[in-house]
Amino acid sequence: MLWLLPIAVVAAPDQARDAPYVPSPDEIVAAMLDLADVKPGERVLDLGSGDGRIPIAAGRRGATAIGVDIDTRLVARANFRAREAEVAQRVRFRRENLFETRLRDADVLTLYLMPEVNLRLRPRILNEMQPGARVVSHAFDMGDWTHDFFVNLDARRVYLWIVPAVVGGRWTLMRADGTRAPLDLDQRYQKVAGTLGGGLLNEVVLRGDRLRFVHAGRTYEGRVGDTSIDGEGWRAVRAP
Repeated sequence: MLWLLPIAVVAAPDQARDAPYVPSPDEIVAAMLDLADVKPGERVLDLGSGDGRIPIAAGRRGATAIGVDIDTRLVARANFRAREAEVAQRVRFRRENLFETRLRDADVLTLYLMPEVNLRLRPRILNEMQPGARVVSHAFDMGDWTHDFFVNLDARRVYLWIVPAVVGGRWTLMRADGTRAPLDLDQRYQKVAGTLGGGLLNEVVLRGDRLRFVHAGRTYEGRVGDTSIDGEGWRAVRAP
């Protein structure tokens, strides 16, 4: 099932105009990586990487990081700084249009872009990134895709989103005792409501690929896949 928001076909824009180079202060960089809880071995992707400070900081935490920028001089400078910081084995930079960068492999996506650029990237983030991947943005939000968390640092704000699995639609829920019931879920980003056997779900939480809800006094928790939701003592499969 695809998201209701279509992926726009984006012609290669003048990225220098769309994403001007304004570096994030070091304390903001640290806050972004803290909020995303970047761990050693994770893959960080920074779009509009400028002088490379975010990927380099991620590399210092043991992550593998890639920065992309349209400005050849900034890419060269960032690669030089990575060598100086002795993280070049984990951190690299390349010249690339950020609208054409592959997003799927990133565990964490970092952004300090203009609001309209975030909105143009949003459909690709939702459709291409894996459920549970984290997106952090300095200063600018994602429109009506509400952030999961945020922090304020002086007069600046950093936002975090956790990419949600696609759960909207009709499922058939099967319990361990053999009983079945239709599970209908309505989804808007990470916000989910629905019914099970016609009765309303309560306390519905979708966090990445983890779904939790309460129905008739029972708590259901499961992991969302492409065609199934698997939990302890229950399973749901997409209805044909």
